[in-house]
Amino acid sequence: MDQPRGRTMRLLAVAIAVLLLTAAYVVTLSRFRVSELPGERHFGAADAVEPAGEVYFEPVGIDAFNDALQLRAYLMPSAAASENSHPASDRDLTLLVTHDRTVEELRLAAGDHMTTTTFEVDLNEGSVTHYPLDSYVARVTAQLMEGKSPVRLPVRVTMWEGLLGYSLHAISEPAADPNDVQLKIAIARSGAFALFAICAYGAMVLLACSALVMCFLTFAEVRPAETGLIGSLAAMAFALPALRDALPGSPPLGVEADMWVFLWAELAVVLSLGLVVFKWARAGPGPY
Repeated sequence: MDQPRGRTMRLLAVAIAVLLLTAAYVVTLSRFRVSELPGERHFGAADAVEPAGEVYFEPVGIDAFNDALQLRAYLMPSAAASENSHPASDRDLTLLVTHDRTVEELRLAAGDHMTTTTFEVDLNEGSVTHYPLDSYVARVTAQLMEGKSPVRLPVRVTMWEGLLGYSLHAISEPAADPNDVQLKIAIARSGAFALFAICAYGAMVLLACSALVMCFLTFAEVRPAETGLIGSLAAMAFALPALRDALPGSPPLGVEADMWVFLWAELAVVLSLGLVVFKWARAGPGPY
């Protein structure tokens, strides 16, 4: 009677554990917002003010190691006063994009439909050492002028907030001139990206704890020192660096998560391997 009852209790414990893990997984997915989709945000001249030109900002890539955001800017005449969806400019337009202490200049000649340029914007208020929870801030200001005239023209700015592996959110900040558009772009790792990296580091912790358990049970003579354990520990020692290299975004070696997880996990596995080999060498049977 006790054996069926014990089996039932074990099955019940497994079912409860599965339910709790499923609930934790669902909560984690909602917390990291892995299903969040990027979109466009519009700033600058409102409908009541006809913009003289339109600017489209598209993030191309992020180099977190060098704190740089690669941004592509498109300048085109406004389509608000034209029935043509792709109007040509009726005057010379000059766009100045200011970021930090750098000014990018983009010119659109009369009769042209669009012009584009790509440049790098510095990332501030963050560091890649906080991977995978690192976040940054970039600031850009768009100023539109007619030809070489210093007079500001109203401009409408559209920001695309999609970039693989990152979550971007742009907000408007007060500018010196009401026709200018000043943006603050908050950048962080995407939810799916950060969750994958955290799970990978969690797997490293699990491997290290498993190695320590095997080492402890062997030394305490609860389990015999077997060559199979040596093979398993050696495989773990080589699996950890491979798992570290497979992290999304290829973070540089030495980020804080490496110091807190990867380094001690690798040391724990190697130490366990050495102690199990030592125990096997002493406790193993002789050749005769």
